[in-house]
Amino acid sequence: MTMARYSGKIACWGNGDQGRLGLGNNSGSSVPRLLSALKEAVLVGVSCGGAHTAAVAEDGSAFLWGLNDDGQLVHGSDSPYLQVPHEALIPEAITQVACGNRHTLFLSDTSCVWAAGDNKRGQLGLGRELHGSQLLARRIQALVGTKIVHIAAGAEHSMAVSAAGDLFTWGNGSRGCLGHGLSAAGYHEDEHSPRLVRSLAGRQITFAAAGLANSGCVDDSGTAYIWGPALRQSFGSASSEVDKPQPVPGIHHAVGLAVGGGHVLVQEHSGAVASYGANEYGVLGHGSDSASKGMLPARISDVQFEQIACGWRHNAGVADGKVWTWGWGGSVGSDSSLLPMQTSSGGQLGLGNEFDYWRPTVIDTLQDEEGRTLPASSWSALQVSCGMNHTAAIVAV
Repeated sequence: MTMARYSGKIACWGNGDQGRLGLGNNSGSSVPRLLSALKEAVLVGVSCGGAHTAAVAEDGSAFLWGLNDDGQLVHGSDSPYLQVPHEALIPEAITQVACGNRHTLFLSDTSCVWAAGDNKRGQLGLGRELHGSQLLARRIQALVGTKIVHIAAGAEHSMAVSAAGDLFTWGNGSRGCLGHGLSAAGYHEDEHSPRLVRSLAGRQITFAAAGLANSGCVDDSGTAYIWGPALRQSFGSASSEVDKPQPVPGIHHAVGLAVGGGHVLVQEHSGAVASYGANEYGVLGHGSDSASKGMLPARISDVQFEQIACGWRHNAGVADGKVWTWGWGGSVGSDSSLLPMQTSSGGQLGLGNEFDYWRPTVIDTLQDEEGRTLPASSWSALQVSCGMNHTAAIVAV
């Protein structure tokens, strides 16, 4: 029996401002919809940023769309946004992409890291000599000669994991999210070039994740580490920030993690997921009767996840070929100060509405490129990514 070969397509949903859904307009969608512009591409990876989205194809091409105010779409133009995907201008084949708030990182098949977009806090890692936004991708020279195997982008900071198990961070260092502790002058300084996280020396780091102002990683022993303001008052810490990696208690077989605005998800080898941190809009997934803040990690459901992702205040995961979502549904009616410039709808949970969901809930609807609902048995989710208030997934159709 020969296994059928599925083509990886991309579906997007949620807020559509600046064309971040890639549907050719600024309209939002409360259910996942396939992108017609990439219907012929075989896609293998996706990343959502603050208001832009990126996808990697099997042939090494990278496509980006959405907000481009700092050149984060890497097509050499100063157009403020693109409503449909355009191929990035990068001279190497790309294997992974990571989107920050207004910057983008690319990992090539030669293990080089390229960066473009906003560079105000050094998040591109290009050194102090290069200032301002970069409309074209530039190779991070400080990492040349180091075999990089994984990258991650936070709002204004960046991370890279080497084949040797070292972790490098750079960008906005405020509140300790880079993991380097205080400088000799007593400050959390920005880093304009990749810097080794020395407190993790001797540990084999395999995975890293970055959020709004927090960071985390996993080592080959299954220990998860987290640092930044998401640890405020957690784990018995009296400090408002934890500025060096701290082991997550109670987790012994971690294989991945995801970091949001003020919360963290940790995935264990079994597929179980634990969450902790701030619980606005039910983002911890423990149900409406849960406490307002998870002080210690607690498992959120019986679902065994294969992959997880965090947005600002919503989450998504892949389990048994389906996407599950929970947290903030995108409505700003109760707190319009959250996103004062929002003109499109929310709907980033993909459940057909803008309600908040306090427990993981499966998405059962996928629309094709023409807006027709596909039978649930005809598609399977492979990977998911969450942005500020939009979501995207690679699906086999």
